[in-house]
Amino acid sequence: MKESISVAIPVFNRAGWIGKTLEHIFSQSVPVDEVILCDDGSTDDLEQAIQIYRDKIKVIRIENSGPAIARKVAIENSSGDWIALCDSDDFWNADHIENFLNALGQFPQSDLYFSNFLASDRQCQTKFECAPEGWFERLTGSVWLESTLYYRTQRPFLGALLEYQACFPSCLIFRRDLYQKIGGIKEYVSRWASEDLHLTARMASITAGIVSTRQSVIINKHNENFSGEHIKNVEGEILILDDLLTNNLVSEALFKIVEEKHEILKRNLFRLYFWSSQFESATKLSRSISLKSLSIKDLLRLVISYLRYGLNL
Repeated sequence: MKESISVAIPVFNRAGWIGKTLEHIFSQSVPVDEVILCDDGSTDDLEQAIQIYRDKIKVIRIENSGPAIARKVAIENSSGDWIALCDSDDFWNADHIENFLNALGQFPQSDLYFSNFLASDRQCQTKFECAPEGWFERLTGSVWLESTLYYRTQRPFLGALLEYQACFPSCLIFRRDLYQKIGGIKEYVSRWASEDLHLTARMASITAGIVSTRQSVIINKHNENFSGEHIKNVEGEILILDDLLTNNLVSEALFKIVEEKHEILKRNLFRLYFWSSQFESATKLSRSISLKSLSIKDLLRLVISYLRYGLNL
């Protein structure tokens, strides 16, 4: 029996992008079964932008609530066995769904899949090609061979995900059962930067997945991206990891992995605050960082941050 595929798209003020996104979705070599679009209170001419696809998509409108809630609404109003995520400003290659089905045919027991992709601001290399040395082997337990397109990830693959985030929403397809097993999207993360990591990290903490080395998605980078500011992204990632630990959303066996990444991100954010002359923020954040984990340069930065605000060490 053929399993069905639903596409879930959150959209907010993307009238200039959504038509092209839908064009790519409806140009797939293997068609999807339904497309659910959640309009997160758009104030632009979204209706006109989607008019030519109006009889092919289901549109749900909500008050502006943030991308995670809009994505949740789209997912939970779909009916497919599999959920394919797509952001409203990203593009699928024509073989994206076909590629997924080929991978699933090779690993039929899998419940999660993600593909390699190109970012529009870095067309010379794919996301996987930009990864740290040895990352792909840590993700899959295998050496990346040009002759092999699909690999099974380690179970769980949270460590590799937190080391290098290469599982973006528009590349991600998962079984509805997996989504329900982890309790779905949590509404309170909806306006956090990098909110999608909260969902993928929880999935990556309990399952293995299929990864495709074939690039089948273009992630568009532009000034309107919600996640466009680096400092806000890191702040969001810290909030997410803190929430995973505080609310026991990953198993105790994975706590050390999450805690180590949490500390690394806080040190990185401290430096970003310092370099951007946000000395008050750097000072406040430093109180939650172990001094033993700071380099000599970081300790000098800490002293400068304190002195710039006239605080006592």
